[in-house]
Amino acid sequence: MRTNPIAALFAAVLLLAGCEFFDKRGETVPKEEYDSVVAAYQELKASAEDTREEFIAQAAAVDNILQELTQISGKTATLRTDVEQGTARITQVETIENSIDEIKSKLDQLDRMTKDNAQYRKMVSSLKSVIAEKEKEIEDLRAEIQAKDRTITEQNEKISAQHGTIQLQNETINAQQENLRQAVREQARLLFLAGQDFETLGDESPTVSRRKDKAKVKSLTIEMYEKAILYYSKADEAGYAGAAGKMAEVKEKMAALAQ
Repeated sequence: MRTNPIAALFAAVLLLAGCEFFDKRGETVPKEEYDSVVAAYQELKASAEDTREEFIAQAAAVDNILQELTQISGKTATLRTDVEQGTARITQVETIENSIDEIKSKLDQLDRMTKDNAQYRKMVSSLKSVIAEKEKEIEDLRAEIQAKDRTITEQNEKISAQHGTIQLQNETINAQQENLRQAVREQARLLFLAGQDFETLGDESPTVSRRKDKAKVKSLTIEMYEKAILYYSKADEAGYAGAAGKMAEVKEKMAALAQ
């Protein structure tokens, strides 16, 4: 069994203090040695607290980024519908691009924060891939808007010639409905990924030996699982296959923690 370094040092401090600086042979323990043990204990204790606070800050940063990604998905769906209707503006594209730049900046910060955490680095890499896909999608939409702006007169003539045609109206309606369905699917996918990320954070909570630390880690683990259930439930509401099953699995993990 692995010995907790903080617990071992704490025991040493108590031994030294209880013996009034005497070792097991009855000889005086140098005060420098006693002070060294106490200092090492305090340093490890502070390090453990810093690690817990960093873990919470990193989880909060991921949650914030996922929420912003969901908002971008909604704005992109609206933009795509506007493109189909011919009412889209470049300013809409620029707004979304600015939001993406902010997320990329936050991801870079998170990358630096988690440089020694392989699981977080994997998550950051996954989020960067999603951002790259969004950037490509927005780039394509920008090109479509610019092309339509350059040919606005020609488009207006075609629309006037085809105005009142039931077939064209049906095609437009069908295209808009498909765009909305695609947006719902994309949002459901992002929500499901968010659930997976928080479930993983809960699964990989740090192992500690002290009862007080166990309680804190348990509380943090439950919080991660609750987040996972929340995002899985939203993904399930949006029709993502498998979300309900994952939600049930996480609830079983929470039930096991309560025992």
